[in-house]
Amino acid sequence: MATHLRFLALTVTTATAETTYRFDQPATVISGPSGAGKSSLLMLLKHAVGGTAVLTPAVRDHVHSVLASVVVGEQHMILRRTIGGDHSDRVDVLDPETMALQHTLGTRAEEGQVSLSDVLLNALGFPREKIPTTRNGKATTLNLTFTNLFRYVYLEASELDFQVVGHRDNNFKKQRKTLFELMLGLTTSAVMELERQVNQLTTDLRKKEAEEENVGAFLRATDPRTDDELRTELASLRDMLHNAENRLRTLRTEVSETSAADAVLRGDLRAAVQAATAATQEMLAARELVEARESVVAQVELDLRRLERSATAIDQLSPFNFVVCPRCAQRLEARPVPEDHCVVCLQTDPVDDHADPAAVREARSALEQQLQDARELMQADSEVLRRARDRSSEAEFLATSLRRQLDAQTRDVVAPRFDAIADSSARVAALNAGIDAVLHLRDSWARVRSIAQAAKDITARRKAANAELKTRKAESDARRTLVSDLSRLFSTTLVELNLPWEQSAVIDPATYLPVVDNTPFEKLQASGGGLQAGVNIAYHLALLESGLTHPDVLVPSILIIDSPRKALGSNPDDQERGRRIYRRFKALTDAYGSRLQLIIADNDTAPLPGDAFSTIELDHYSRPMVPGVTHPGPGHTPRTEDEYQA
Repeated sequence: MATHLRFLALTVTTATAETTYRFDQPATVISGPSGAGKSSLLMLLKHAVGGTAVLTPAVRDHVHSVLASVVVGEQHMILRRTIGGDHSDRVDVLDPETMALQHTLGTRAEEGQVSLSDVLLNALGFPREKIPTTRNGKATTLNLTFTNLFRYVYLEASELDFQVVGHRDNNFKKQRKTLFELMLGLTTSAVMELERQVNQLTTDLRKKEAEEENVGAFLRATDPRTDDELRTELASLRDMLHNAENRLRTLRTEVSETSAADAVLRGDLRAAVQAATAATQEMLAARELVEARESVVAQVELDLRRLERSATAIDQLSPFNFVVCPRCAQRLEARPVPEDHCVVCLQTDPVDDHADPAAVREARSALEQQLQDARELMQADSEVLRRARDRSSEAEFLATSLRRQLDAQTRDVVAPRFDAIADSSARVAALNAGIDAVLHLRDSWARVRSIAQAAKDITARRKAANAELKTRKAESDARRTLVSDLSRLFSTTLVELNLPWEQSAVIDPATYLPVVDNTPFEKLQASGGGLQAGVNIAYHLALLESGLTHPDVLVPSILIIDSPRKALGSNPDDQERGRRIYRRFKALTDAYGSRLQLIIADNDTAPLPGDAFSTIELDHYSRPMVPGVTHPGPGHTPRTEDEYQA
């Protein structure tokens, strides 16, 4: 059953006026002369539901906003979108009863935000899917949006005789085919999820294989040894390390046993060294004492000599009265000198006792006795020093002898073992370093094996996913008969339209595009492109009717066609085909009534009598599409198709 999508009305608002266009009947024809705004009105329908519309300058300059009343699935929605400005990429959703703002949605998907496309697809009951694809060698996805689906609904005038649902747009190829498959149930969400898994697993597998090759190539370039050779070498190194460690332990044990045998001699040497140290300290102390005695003797001798010089000076000079200074030879008689003072130095004359010869002799005798005593002590201390020096020499000699004895005893036993211990320790260290290097390389090869195992796991998972995908697709292949049914309906529609095709008309089961007489759409030739336009219309009419007649086909129940008769041509045969197309429109509305909606923009009204089609008539002057805007006159009306070229 076709998904229900229907426009009820579209309100166009300018700064000074507002006009509402209603679509009450199953089929509505928007008629008017070229440039009256028919295509612009259809583009505003597309704009209202979030699409990127081609708008003329009159619309861009004067229309402030559009308000669309739409039935989507079971929901009645009021959508309001401005023209231009900072908020033109947002759509307001209003309450149909109160017209109060419910929420504002973006026209483009934003991370973590619900977009208008999400809301519309959910209301239609149409799957919101991501198409698995690859970009720059990496798995990625393409979002399927309501705007993508709307390309199956809206046949724009510029594409009517050029392409079928944008099939010439390589960027839209995957979306077009996937939308067709989802509409006819040729694929499901489960199948697409498996396809995404397979796509991601394929990318992961390529990455792992490249990583394995890169790491392996690096290892082979830096060290030619294989992992098996490294494993053998590691075992050999570990054996050599075991032997070297045993040898080192043996040498250390032998040194330890030899050291035990030398313990007594070492003890004697230690005692001798301690005795020599004590004797040396005793000798140094005695030497310091002798040096102190020598200082005392020298000081007493100095005092004795000074006393003798003083006594001699007194004896020699005391009888003389100086009249001339002995230093500068100046006369002293005329100088006033106090009594009892020296006429030379002017100091008080000493008392007679100080100059008494007996006192001098007594002082000399005391100093001579001190000198004798000091010399006797110095001699005794010198003897102590001599004995201390002898003991120190004996102790040093004993320590040296014991040291030489120990050296002689250990020279041929311990020293060679120390050299062997050093060599063995160095070999153990070298072997450990070699083992570490081999282990590092083996870790790198283990990483290669891990990457290879991960690649195998991914391969197994991809194989399982592909098997399940094949099973799921086989279940969906039963619905391939719908493509055959669509081909027959397409062929029948072409017969009714009396288009000049010859032998066959089918829907290609691989591309889902129309093929007429074994010729793809883009290679069909006809005057003015009328054949292509007729085939395109027949294709969409067949697809619409297929959705209306099959309960599980999700084709939208609306078709919007811009200028079908203009694309067909203007000769009598073309006009007859135009009438046949309108009769087909009428047959569909008679058969399905309000279950479908047709909106057709054409230069003239429907070429059929009666009230089969409701009409919206536009005119440059009396009924302009943009309300409140005065027509600039002939030759000044840009058309929507002109905007495509611009």
